[in-house]
Amino acid sequence: MALKVAILLPLAAALKVSTGPPAREMAPTLPKAMEMAGIGLETGGQIWDPAGFATFSDESLTWFRACELKHGRVAMLASAGWIANGLHLAWPGTIDYTTPFSDLAALPPFEAWEKVPLGGKLQILAWAFCVELYSEMQKPHYLKGGDFVTYDWAKQADGKSPAELLRKQNAELKNGRLAMIGILGFFASANIPGAVPMVPH
Repeated sequence: MALKVAILLPLAAALKVSTGPPAREMAPTLPKAMEMAGIGLETGGQIWDPAGFATFSDESLTWFRACELKHGRVAMLASAGWIANGLHLAWPGTIDYTTPFSDLAALPPFEAWEKVPLGGKLQILAWAFCVELYSEMQKPHYLKGGDFVTYDWAKQADGKSPAELLRKQNAELKNGRLAMIGILGFFASANIPGAVPMVPH
């Protein structure tokens, strides 16, 4: 027994020394983060920030939230489009005066995208660029006190109480977060057979 202790104690001391300096303590969460939408029952009514994004600065926090909203909105549109394609739903008419939209709807999403004429792809990218440019050119800029993060494009706040608006903002954030995961799942399923369980190939 004494021999085991004599061997284990130096080993434990060596392991303790080899661990290096203690980890840096995370800075406190910014008060602004606790005032923003996005806190719900899923996180126990507390902010969930394992990476510490809400500890940097108010400006960076606003930028992160703007990115989350933009990516969430794009992901919701992308997910809806992917589902519409999977259901073979299509606009009437043609995409290039010769190819009916219904022909593209009959193809898997990536194959349908390949069939879109170059001019159509450029129009889509140009429209996305214009929307991004418009949001970034608002005065004042959302990093300087502008209202992008709480931008009420659908006038959901009209006649609504602050609590009702907060509920709608939380709904947008939650649906956007789910859509970001969802569209990545669609991509994985389309490119890696078996990546998503219970999805037929």
